[in-house]
Amino acid sequence: MGELEAALAAIEAEIASAQTIAEGLTAALKRARKAAQVGRIAELERALLVLAEKGEAAVAAARTLSGKWTFDVKSYLDSGFLVELREAATAAHLSILEKDGRLYAFPLALRLERQKVALRIGKKLERSIRPSGLAKLLAAVQKHPARFSEQRFLDLLYETYARVARLEWQRVGEGLGPMIPLADIYSVLTLLPGADYPVEEFGRDLLLLARKPDLRTKQGHSFSFPGSALARERVQPIKVYDEEGRERMYLGLAFTKEP
Repeated sequence: MGELEAALAAIEAEIASAQTIAEGLTAALKRARKAAQVGRIAELERALLVLAEKGEAAVAAARTLSGKWTFDVKSYLDSGFLVELREAATAAHLSILEKDGRLYAFPLALRLERQKVALRIGKKLERSIRPSGLAKLLAAVQKHPARFSEQRFLDLLYETYARVARLEWQRVGEGLGPMIPLADIYSVLTLLPGADYPVEEFGRDLLLLARKPDLRTKQGHSFSFPGSALARERVQPIKVYDEEGRERMYLGLAFTKEP
């Protein structure tokens, strides 16, 4: 059992014990109230005496609990969390990769947000960070991922591409248009303040789109991800890792006007 798992299991057991004591107090209160409702005086007097004992026990349990949690969460997030999460993922038959300082559980991009004590799963901030629970959640999401429309994404890329390329694209009668760095496309897509579209998700969407090479825009244009010419210009790549942990790199985007 991992460090956090053990600490949570221990405090959970302490809370369960305190809860049992609190439930005894609640039961005693119900008996006293019922006796008062029907006027059973002797029973009411006995119940009130029991209440004092139960109340003292409940207060003592609560005070003890307040000092039980001494786990150093910040140090754990810096050193042990990812190790424990990967161990839990392996037990759940889930693969989590760490590449270039980023986490992937395809098709999900993960990001540990230490200040918020949370794990960002795609766009969702998950504050429940118990590794075993996270592994089950990630495995469930992998089996039933959010729907992704390659067509909608392609049309969005085309609209952005046409704006960036402008006259160069307009001059193309038919055939291959200019190559635009995908880093530039991404910059335009995330131009608005507060735009929530991590580059990891952009890369994943490119990978999913690349698997539909026959897809066409509404205008009937085909797409391609050329890279050799742009590589010589040292264009910033968009990297992503597939289900097998293999690196996929995308540099540029071009559309072809079909005759």
